[in-house]
Amino acid sequence: MVPEIIIALDYNNFSEIKSIVDNLGKLVTFYKIGLEAFVSIGKESLEYLIKQNKRIFLDLKLHDIPTTVKKAAVAAMQTYKIDLLSIHIQGGIEMISETKKAINSIFLSVHNKPLLIGITVLTSLDDKYLKENKIDFKNIQEYALHLANIGKNAGLDGVVCSVGEASSIKKLCGNSFKVICPGIRLDRNNLNDQKRVYTPHDAKLAGADYIVIGRAVTESKEPIVVVKKIIDELKNE
Repeated sequence: MVPEIIIALDYNNFSEIKSIVDNLGKLVTFYKIGLEAFVSIGKESLEYLIKQNKRIFLDLKLHDIPTTVKKAAVAAMQTYKIDLLSIHIQGGIEMISETKKAINSIFLSVHNKPLLIGITVLTSLDDKYLKENKIDFKNIQEYALHLANIGKNAGLDGVVCSVGEASSIKKLCGNSFKVICPGIRLDRNNLNDQKRVYTPHDAKLAGADYIVIGRAVTESKEPIVVVKKIIDELKNE
């Protein structure tokens, strides 16, 4: 299986979002709007992506009391035509299950229902995080697997995780359970603010359904060339 590419639009200026989306054209059909873009230019950006018939991953990483998250998730899905919405699994089973039930009650058809995706462990964190917070797991991979299992049982459609956990999560939660992998780099040595990074080919081998790529494309002087290189890498065995 070849993962689908999602380009992260981490901007606070609409003209930059419009420029990269227009530049990539039909080459990319899926984009991620995260906190920075949503807070600063969310409405304008989302409406433009919808107008361009692009698929949208609204990556808000919602984490609050169940009622607040449920209402925020429903509001986002009713206001914008999004395909994926993220919440933190560490918000708890009640938060996840109540949110999923509310979504199911509004979107009765499976075909147009946005997917609710859980955040396991941010790729900016490593084993040190477990020690600092006295979380009793051997390593970050084991903890991510534990969170994914909680999310699956609470009704999530999939999770965001590092490539390092992707294959194990697929085995535990089933092939239909979606796995989205950020922290993707063409060069493993280019960490930026990430602790755990992998290449597109690594993600493909691990069984990822989607890969999220940001700066490698959006900060490139030749984004089309970079995306084509990623597509070629994914096609290779």
